[in-house]
Amino acid sequence: MATWTKCTTTDGAEIRVNLDLVAMIRPDRSERGFSGSEIIFAAGNLDSVIVRQTQEELAVAPRIERGRDEV
Repeated sequence: MATWTKCTTTDGAEIRVNLDLVAMIRPDRSERGFSGSEIIFAAGNLDSVIVRQTQEELAVAPRIERGRDEV
């Protein structure tokens, strides 16, 4: 099952990234003081994307909320 996470690009667009296709996440700090992450993909047309989230925010496993009656 794919692991998707919601990210925000440097221009403010919200995107969803399949973390199963990511080869590496590294810090990205530009001259303008922007601090975020560069997500580098293992394959495909898009080599990488710069997002506002930090490596720590992207590395946290998504939480699955369960109802009281669910197993």
